Amino acid sequence: MVHRFEIRRSLEHEVLRLYKQAVAERRWEVAEPLMCALEQLAKFDSACKAAVDQAYLCIGRHSNERGNGE
Repeated sequence: MVHRFEIRRSLEHEVLRLYKQAVAERRWEVAEPLMCALEQLAKFDSACKAAVDQAYLCIGRHSNERGNGE
């Protein structure tokens, strides 16, 4: 059981890392499904909710860039 949690936690961190990279590169078509993946992980593991919060904070930082069509 502990092993499954470690795998899920590792997956959460990797998805968040990729999400942040996609946002930084303004690859919104990639970032959106990664956000969905984080939200799915959080449904099954409350510890993943912090990663979802971090991902939403990234949106706030880059929303002006996205709104300007960059």
